Amino acid sequence: MPAMVGSVTRDRYDELVKLGRDWVATMSGAQWRLGDAAMEIEPMRPYGGANPSGRDDLFTVSEAIRMFAEDVGLAYTTVRGYR
Repeated sequence: MPAMVGSVTRDRYDELVKLGRDWVATMSGAQWRLGDAAMEIEPMRPYGGANPSGRDDLFTVSEAIRMFAEDVGLAYTTVRGYR
């Protein structure tokens, strides 16, 4: 009987590990790209930073990030963390 890891053979386990590493790399890349997009939408400002344009029609940071998160199908807190 072949060596087993859980319910799969050792060979299948090794295949799944290789696939899993690829998936993790893909996820990590997506997180960085989403964070970069969020930073472009709302760059980091000093705490309590003023609206640089002086216009009142801009979204607050959290409103803009929340809107972006909802539009791409993620939780606000997830996108805020990536940012």
